[in-house]
Amino acid sequence: MTEAPSPAVSAPDAHRVNRAFAGVGAGLGLAAWYHLFTFPLGLASALVMKTHLRLGLFLGFLALLAVVPGVLWVATSAWGRQWRRALPLAAVSWGVLIWTALCVLAFIPLVVGWALIVDRLVGLPSLPNPMTSVGVLGLVLGAPLSEEVLCRGYGLARIRELAGDRRALLFTALVFALLHGSWVKLPGTFALGLFLGWLVLRTGSLWPAFVGHATNNGAVFALSRWGPAAALEAGHASWLLIVMLGAGGLACLAFLGSTRVRGRISGLSSSP
Repeated sequence: MTEAPSPAVSAPDAHRVNRAFAGVGAGLGLAAWYHLFTFPLGLASALVMKTHLRLGLFLGFLALLAVVPGVLWVATSAWGRQWRRALPLAAVSWGVLIWTALCVLAFIPLVVGWALIVDRLVGLPSLPNPMTSVGVLGLVLGAPLSEEVLCRGYGLARIRELAGDRRALLFTALVFALLHGSWVKLPGTFALGLFLGWLVLRTGSLWPAFVGHATNNGAVFALSRWGPAAALEAGHASWLLIVMLGAGGLACLAFLGSTRVRGRISGLSSSP
């Protein structure tokens, strides 16, 4: 009597593969939804911008905000009356919000240092300036609201349901990074996405993610507007400056992430 051939992939392995593919598919869907929801007003903004700058910037801001009702519509299609899973807004302490903002500010020197390394080694490519399409309001308010509801709201909850916490954290951070459209920004935005996703999983709330994202964008705007740009131009940033930025940022992050600090903040002190 011949034995039946054993399956090429065991049932548990097949289940893991299916969950991984489901997570990837949901992640690709996030990118598609984002572009779909922003396209109409984004196109109108680009057309109007040529003759009416302020109106064009305002339409660009509205294009970002259009993502929020769009995502909630998708959530309603997926979960029905449980659509609020895409908008977790549990109350968090002021300590969590302040700690989040400080961590993001401590991370900025690492991002600047990475840009300076790229600048010295291969030269910085021309990067799109969001200020020319959505203005200050879109940068510090519209982008955090739309991207957090999409990625850390609906995206994290949906992929978590399909593929588990780790894949949800990884895939949403990757989509978040790719939405920013530059390989130079990819490491920094990916790391920021992981941090903000971890915060949402830890606190059950989007508030820390909103605050962290807005802090990051506000700091980037401030540096580009009032920072010492002349000293950071190609060929002007020394390796010593780069090392000092990296060391300073890492030291601040290590201090903020220590149990001594986190243990005193309600909502962060317990084990993850």
